[in-house]
Amino acid sequence: MAAKRILLIANPASGHHRGERRLAQARERLASLGHAVTATLTESAGHATRLAKSNAPDFEIIAALGGDGTVNEVANGLMAVEPGERPALATLPVGTGNDVALTYGLAHFESAIDALARGSTRTLDVIRVQLMRDGKSVTRHALLFVAAGFAAEVIRKTGPRVKRIFGRRFSYSVGLFRALASFRAPEFSVKWDGGETSGRMFQVCAGNTEFAAGGVMRISPGARPDDGLLNISLVDALGRLQIVRRFPSILSGRYVEDERVDYFTGKRLEIDAVPPAEFQADGDIIGTTPATIELLPGTLKLVVHDQLQV
Repeated sequence: MAAKRILLIANPASGHHRGERRLAQARERLASLGHAVTATLTESAGHATRLAKSNAPDFEIIAALGGDGTVNEVANGLMAVEPGERPALATLPVGTGNDVALTYGLAHFESAIDALARGSTRTLDVIRVQLMRDGKSVTRHALLFVAAGFAAEVIRKTGPRVKRIFGRRFSYSVGLFRALASFRAPEFSVKWDGGETSGRMFQVCAGNTEFAAGGVMRISPGARPDDGLLNISLVDALGRLQIVRRFPSILSGRYVEDERVDYFTGKRLEIDAVPPAEFQADGDIIGTTPATIELLPGTLKLVVHDQLQV
């Protein structure tokens, strides 16, 4: 087994503040196997992105130790590096959702360390989003999905206290029902390669993988992270009672069979909304409309177990 140069970037607050302890555990295990390991803790939002970008030339693998937010930040840092100089991404799950880890068979921390030490890499598609934040145009990337409308309101209502009390299995469902009280469907206009539509919508989503919310919600049925396509869902405005009635189908993914839902594949979306609608990407609010969403095929390598099939 060849030794690897690995940077571990950990969010100390992840997993009810277990991040620092887990970091020490991972560092000790990888070093005992002969790898050259450097470890660092994040200090604020966005810090993992800066650390990944600035340290990329010195490492073969940069591992995100935390939840999906930490993984997303590290991935954004890697996407700022030229493709030929871009290290592979690894994930060591310590957060609430851990959807990236769940998708790729890395949900157990010890198993994820083993994959980092002995596994291989697979090439992933990445979602690029150009949108507005604090009055400026910014570019962000996502591995799982991006969504505007109700999904962003759910994230607003699923704060740290909700996650701490209800855990991975129930916290996002609790956030969903809390969001019902405040959500008002914006007037969206959406263009894609081959069509356009407008009207009040419950949600606009572009998925790269099937599941979200800690594996609880099958938000993009049939989506694959390496097929070069976004799975796009446009959901017409729904009343509160209609949302409650459809809740089981939202969890199972059968909501896409509803007559109020357009579900199709594409590579690019242009989205605007009145009033401006917030976007979430991989479980974090990233900005507002207007936005352009594009899929970048095969642009990032992820460390996985050998012979993984997704």
